[in-house]
Amino acid sequence: MKQFYLKERDALEHSRKNAGSKARNDVEAILDKLGFTPVDVVIPYKKVDTISGAVQTTLSNYRFWKKQLSGLGAGDKVLMQFPPRSHSALFPRLIRALRKRGIVVTFLIHDLETMRYKDTSELPFMKRMRIYLEETRLIRAADHIICHNEKMKGYLVSQGLLEASLIPLGIFDYLTGFDPEAGDVNREPDGERNRVIIAGNLSPEKCVYLTELGNVDGVRFNLYGVGYEDLGQENVTYMGSFLPDELVGELRGDFGLVWDGTSIETCSGNFGNYLRLNDPHKLSLYLTAGIPVVVWEEAAVADFVKREQVGVTVASLNELGGKLAALTASEYEDMRQNALRISRLTRSGHYLTTAITKGLQ
Repeated sequence: MKQFYLKERDALEHSRKNAGSKARNDVEAILDKLGFTPVDVVIPYKKVDTISGAVQTTLSNYRFWKKQLSGLGAGDKVLMQFPPRSHSALFPRLIRALRKRGIVVTFLIHDLETMRYKDTSELPFMKRMRIYLEETRLIRAADHIICHNEKMKGYLVSQGLLEASLIPLGIFDYLTGFDPEAGDVNREPDGERNRVIIAGNLSPEKCVYLTELGNVDGVRFNLYGVGYEDLGQENVTYMGSFLPDELVGELRGDFGLVWDGTSIETCSGNFGNYLRLNDPHKLSLYLTAGIPVVVWEEAAVADFVKREQVGVTVASLNELGGKLAALTASEYEDMRQNALRISRLTRSGHYLTTAITKGLQ
């Protein structure tokens, strides 16, 4: 029995300052350490403008994947990061064929559009079809699924997946050479503990709530990422954009914010509601930096934050200033020490290693 993983590489050249590939790259590094053998999958990008072109691309991708996986045999195990970067409506057929040959297939979920869009009827027809073929059907084809957390596990069970096949990850690991315990670079000696970091895509179209930060009293926001637009908010400072491996050592602040959607009142809209089920990668970023977090009280990761005592939860950002002001220096230091404890785990690949060694045996 051999263990493999699909090392799928994008043919498109994306901005290196976009953290979208950081989680996938870390998964590959951890699997390498665990002795998994990579199966290289590199599919040239082809712009498709017609239905016939889409059909031809689907068939060629399917044949390519089938060829790349032809060396696997009965009893072997293969892990695929989900969703696949290269699209093919025939992926479910491919996975079923692997299982029929006695190969054990595991998916590790990064994202599920079916959970983000509560009402897919509003989406364009072609996107609805892609979601159905590449997500709804495909995810049911695996033997095991490593999902984000217990909330996501419950959702997938409600969609008809077998509970025994689902393995909660906890949070994502974040591999880095930066050691937050080597020196305290994240705090200023002002004693206020009110500097809140926001890292990620800062486009107002993506994160509408950013346009309302000026209304949050008693909090200073340090923003990191691409897409920033200066709206003249006095309590907001733009700190620049950095590569994912650099960013973890550049963060300056007392808390990292996990929030999304259209309002500071609550996490709303498709992106806000998605927090009820998923593990945002920025949670791992902040904790790996040894920085406590602020999360929406209805987010799936709120359970983790409260259990590990690594931050505070709020219903609205309007209550954030008062909540931070009420913290004592001792309470904050306890949170910071707990964040450093989690940092040692995420930097070592603990969460994925545990899911694989305990959940896939």
